[in-house]
Amino acid sequence: MTRRLFLMVLLGSLSAGACRRQKALTPPEIRLGRDVCSECGMIISDRRFAAAAATANGDTTLFDDIGCLLTYRQKYSPAWAAIWVHDFESQTWMDAPAARYLVSSGVRSPMGWGIAAFADPSMAEAQQRELGGELVTWDELLARPLQRPR
Repeated sequence: MTRRLFLMVLLGSLSAGACRRQKALTPPEIRLGRDVCSECGMIISDRRFAAAAATANGDTTLFDDIGCLLTYRQKYSPAWAAIWVHDFESQTWMDAPAARYLVSSGVRSPMGWGIAAFADPSMAEAQQRELGGELVTWDELLARPLQRPR
């Protein structure tokens, strides 16, 4: 193998490796009634409260309740590159930091954490008027002590 050919093969391999690492992370497909929460071990059955996180290499962790995600994060301090939650209204994935959260005893989440995520702040405010509770951002949610609403 000539030196030139060796360098070309090496550069090609490095480029291919760099492209694989730059793959955009996307939310996982949740199989309702089959996938299990990584924190509590319960079967994920309500898409409105399901959450997920991924490491930079794409390994995902699933949760049945946003409170379970927060508990897991606090226990293990994982190196997540992306965190997603479902919008309570549309039940579609969204980036967790972009959501507005309603924390309320009126929100009946699977494990009783009472946390719902909203893409549209006006929908969050409407649910707050109906159910009571407090509206918070992602950063405010992370800064709060973990406790189930009463």
